[in-house]
This record gives sequence, C-alpha cells and structure tokens, in this order.
Amino acid sequence: MRSIESLHNHTTLSDGKLSHRELFELAESLGVSVLAFTDHDAVPPPAILAELEALRGRDTKWIIGIELTTDLQRELAPNSAAVHVIGLFVDPQNKALREHCERAQKSRVKRMRQIVEGLQGLGFIITAEDCLAASSGESVARPHIIEALKKRTENNAIIEKLRLEMRAVAEHDPVIKEKYEHMIHKGEQQYPYVLFLSDDAFRSVCFGFDYMPDLDLGVSLIRKAGGVAILAHYYTVRQKISMDLIEKLLAEKRIDGIETIYGLREYEMGTKETLDAERQTLRDLAKKYGAVTSGGADAHKKEDLELYVENDWYSGESDGFTAKIIARGKVEVTI
Repeated sequence: MRSIESLHNHTTLSDGKLSHRELFELAESLGVSVLAFTDHDAVPPPAILAELEALRGRDTKWIIGIELTTDLQRELAPNSAAVHVIGLFVDPQNKALREHCERAQKSRVKRMRQIVEGLQGLGFIITAEDCLAASSGESVARPHIIEALKKRTENNAIIEKLRLEMRAVAEHDPVIKEKYEHMIHKGEQQYPYVLFLSDDAFRSVCFGFDYMPDLDLGVSLIRKAGGVAILAHYYTVRQKISMDLIEKLLAEKRIDGIETIYGLREYEMGTKETLDAERQTLRDLAKKYGAVTSGGADAHKKEDLELYVENDWYSGESDGFTAKIIARGKVEVTI
C-alpha cells in the first residue's frame, strides 16, 4: 500500500478551521505519512513551533511551509495575474520571510476593509469588526468575510437576490451562463465567490492587495529561507497563464517545481478528462526539466483531508514526494 502525503494544508493561522495540533492529529488518525503546514503568507509563531516540536518522532511527519500570493511580472503576462507559490521546508524564523508575512497580513486587513465597504454598498449588513472576529484576528481572508456575512440571516436574502439577477443575465449571456451553471453545480458554498467575492465575480467587490511581491521575489524569499518554491494548483490560473509560460518558468529555473496533485473536488464537475490531461502535462514538464512535483489536500477543514485520503487513486500519487525533495539536497531536513 502506498503512503499518502499532503504537502498543502491550512490552519487557523490563515483560513483553515483546525489548529496545527488538531490538523496533525487528524492526519495521524488517517494514516497520512507527511503533513505540511502551508498557511497563506504566514508561518507559525514560537509557541506553535514549540508545540509541534513535541510531536517529533510520531508516525506522521510534519513540515513547515507557506503559501505566498505573488504577482507575475509584466514580461511574463500582459495583465496582472496572482499566482500562489508553496514554499516547503522554510525556516519560520527567517527574518525576511517574517517581515514579508507581517506586511502581507497588514495588506489583508486593509483589503478586507475595502471589501466590507463594497459589501455594504450592495446592501449587506457587515462590519470590519465582524470579519476580524471570524478570523480571531490572526489573518483575514475571504472565508472569514463569508463567515461574518452568514452570521446575519438578513444577508442570505441579498445573496439570493444577486443569484436571481445572475440567472436572469445568464439567459442571454453565454459567458455568464457558464459561470452560473458551474456555481450551481458546486453548491451554495461557492455562491459568494462567484457572485461578488472574486475579481471576475458577477457583482465584484473584490480588491487587490496593496502589497504583493512579484513571482521572482516570492521565490527568492522562499529559497533564502531554506525552502523549495512550488507553483500551486494550476487549474485556478489556467485561464490567465498558459502551459507554455509554465514551461518557461521551469526551463529558466524560476520555480523549483509544480503541484501535480490538486483540484480533487473539481473532478465532481465533470472535468475529469481536462484535469487528467492537464496534470499529466505538468508531470511531463517537471520530468523534462528536473523539477520537483508536489501537492496535497489543500485542506481547510476536516472533511477536505478525509476526502483526500479516501480517494487513494488520487492521493496515492503523493507517495515519495518528500523523499524526492530531500534527495535534491537543497533543503535543511528535520522531520
């Protein structure tokens, strides 16, 4: 039986629902062999690191990582395109990385306040304080904003109103129709993102970050912190970033690797052939340029990791990811 690794996961330090220890214990109970903590622009503080150190020697091994939000340089893409980069085996005490995290979290709070103003303009009842409370004040992300929205029942009526507006427009706009049908298929949890909380949403109130390093700087931050830089979940940017550009990044060694395990829930959308072909292309490119491959549950809640492990036809592909990264000899190893 192949072992299962999950090298992309989130905790309450960013937009996850489980603490580091809770996520570790869940992974251990599910038989996950290696677990990486990859919170958005955040690394664990000393207290959490001390708690994790006490878990050394257990069957499940853990890695400190991070997920940086970066922007492609103009020479790579004519339009702004946010790209997520996973850093594995980073030193959480690295000064430059911690300074980046501090700036990024301040930018997230500022962005949240702008979004709240936009939501209020749409008629929603919400405050910045509501969002901070939902995030416990650690890192404010869109899931926290949605959580704050849903605590007031009045807001559900506004979401439904926007859904009906989008449905009406979809009747004569094929682009909107495709987005609407995809949203309906994925379920109510996707309504806020498609209706108003993404850059290309139906009634977008989304804003960019006023601080976002470009891709090369993000990769440099990860490498100087002792880690390897891996491009995350390609399917989320496939409309903005061509596979040729991915090959260019790999060929020029501007990234160290790429996730080839991602998008499990997308398989439920009838896109199996597309995802299978896409992931195979990425595996082929990684092999061609000697890059590492990675991936994981991208777990934000208990059910995400459970679903990942349950589908071992998919998660089983992760067997050996960590060993191959270590074999490259470019990381300081303690697991």
